[in-house]
Amino acid sequence: MITIRKATFEDKYKIQEVINNTDFAQFCPANLTEHTLVVELENTIVGCGNLDIIEDLALIKFVYIIPKYRNQGLGDGLVRALINYADRRNVKKIYIICDNKSEYFKRFGFKYVAATKCDRKLYESHSRNIKDQFIMELDVDEFFNSCHCH
Repeated sequence: MITIRKATFEDKYKIQEVINNTDFAQFCPANLTEHTLVVELENTIVGCGNLDIIEDLALIKFVYIIPKYRNQGLGDGLVRALINYADRRNVKKIYIICDNKSEYFKRFGFKYVAATKCDRKLYESHSRNIKDQFIMELDVDEFFNSCHCH
């Protein structure tokens, strides 16, 4: 059975194990936020995702599925769960900031935007300079009123 749920304090070391060999290795178990979701398959954590929520904005920090569990729709389910989670917290826009262009998130309705078009709160909350990054934005209301939601 597949379950996507909010991470608990007890999950933090398993999450660290899952992402230990990724670019997200900077994740520190002590910094597990309330906005982390995990994907469980038969009671084993096989993926996770994390959001920062700043008032009515959210930033997807990472989405990761262990390679041997990919191509089964688990990543899509996790992204949709993160969007739904953000919506329930009155988030209006969700952003992704990455070093390289990725077409993956377009299937959910994310669009590339110029750094100058981003909300000021995103600049203020992000620790690195985002002007040279690829930034994608999703309007949450548009997501739920489009074919990307289904």
